[in-house]
Amino acid sequence: MIRTQILPRLAPSTVRRSRLERWLSTHAAVPLRLIVAAPGSGKTTLLLKYLPNSVVDAGYCAIPPGCTPKAFFETMESAMALSRVPSSYDDLVSLLYSGIFQPTELVVDDVDNASPELLQMLRRLVEEAPEHLTFVYTSRSREAIDAKTWIARGLAVLCDHRRLAFDPAETELLAEACGVPCTHLEISRLLEESDGWAIVLSGAVRAAAEDSRSLSDAYEHWRSRYGQLFTEFIGAELERAAEEDRALVRSFIAGATVDDQHRLAQLEAQGLFVLAEDDGYRPYRPLRQLRGRVRLSPSARLSPLIVRMFGRFDAQIDGQEINWIRRRDQQFIKYLLLKPTGSATRAELAGVFWPDADRQLAAQSVRTACSNIRKAIAAIVGYACVDLYFRADPDVSLDLTNVVADVRRFTAHVADGDAGFDRGDLQETAVHYRAAEELYSGRLLDGDVPEPWFESTALMLEERHIIVLERLAQTSFDEGDMKSAADYAYRVQKLRPDASGLVKMLGRIAPQYRAGDGPASLEEHRRKRGA
Repeated sequence: MIRTQILPRLAPSTVRRSRLERWLSTHAAVPLRLIVAAPGSGKTTLLLKYLPNSVVDAGYCAIPPGCTPKAFFETMESAMALSRVPSSYDDLVSLLYSGIFQPTELVVDDVDNASPELLQMLRRLVEEAPEHLTFVYTSRSREAIDAKTWIARGLAVLCDHRRLAFDPAETELLAEACGVPCTHLEISRLLEESDGWAIVLSGAVRAAAEDSRSLSDAYEHWRSRYGQLFTEFIGAELERAAEEDRALVRSFIAGATVDDQHRLAQLEAQGLFVLAEDDGYRPYRPLRQLRGRVRLSPSARLSPLIVRMFGRFDAQIDGQEINWIRRRDQQFIKYLLLKPTGSATRAELAGVFWPDADRQLAAQSVRTACSNIRKAIAAIVGYACVDLYFRADPDVSLDLTNVVADVRRFTAHVADGDAGFDRGDLQETAVHYRAAEELYSGRLLDGDVPEPWFESTALMLEERHIIVLERLAQTSFDEGDMKSAADYAYRVQKLRPDASGLVKMLGRIAPQYRAGDGPASLEEHRRKRGA
């Protein structure tokens, strides 16, 4: 737990990055964990999400520019709950030895802001601190903290820009948290445009959310709205660099090509917006694009096909509802979306939808349905772009990279929530289960006449939804949130009146909350029961 500290606030839509938190936890016994990357890479955000959930005692302090040892000692009093402000380095070490008796981690953020005297002190502290105390240092620059020496000695592990860059799963989770519909193709495009750079990627997603846009042109939209502020951010960070380095970075922004790999390597080591790749060094892409617009291909400007299958069926592209020629054409789309690959053979479709028809007539019906689907989609995007959504040669398929379907997002979130539940990660479990629960707006294809090809799936998804509600009740109860636990339990009992165990108990007290009279926490509930 955090030692008597109030941590800095984060944006409400910030998501936990479980992949990186697992890295921090796995290496918790290593004396020094280094997180080194350019400004805006998400170093501080990662740690502020990680620390409240750390399984060991933890302290956090941020180093302001030019921080002196005296100012650091004052910060350490609060960060480590010391009995007093240390008067010297030796006094600090003595207080740490007298106050730490179990595994504890200390995060020192922005180490490269420290004065030369404090930097030397922080290097010594890793060597001379109590055995139970390990450190996490963040920095823009590897050189400032002599990362190569620590790593060569086996006393440190490094999380650099490659590890910190957002991956597809994290990007999708952030988009879900912000309510921005997205496809795998759009995620891949945004990752390429932004280099997975947290400040750019999260800015693009949040800008899309602000203006109710999809992820298809989120990066270009963000650049047009916030490009000037981003330029000012870069300029402020360059103020701390040497003049020759500032000039070189500014030449990137102006569009110049720099082939001097040695100079680029120097900039990368200082965290000045250069990436190290297997074949050399290059500037971050967003830096090269500050002065010009990104040229998007026609497919990059297309909006995804957004399909709702829970409750009443609905399919739209760019806000326009698709006008299907026949009901059977819709059924093809629904059937394909329930297939893992989004694809089916023509013979399979004929057997499902025309089981008793002559084989040649059934084959003709399949061809007609496919032609109708192409016409309906082309009415919105044009025939040249239909294949980006739907193809019928040789098999009939949807391009799932450009389709957002609530049923597929639901099952993906349930699977991720199940994995978090099995690991005992309550926060990640709750994030995915709540996202799944919001997507489940009604029984699968509730407005359709039940048919064998989807009825069993509808029952299975309904059962998964009930399990999600039960587990949300359980995780809310475990976190002491009695109001949410009782509400989820009440909803389970509406769907499954014979629920038992914790759900039944919570369901009994749910009416109190619906009337506004329930206890606010588990502790208050127990006190009332004891009374």
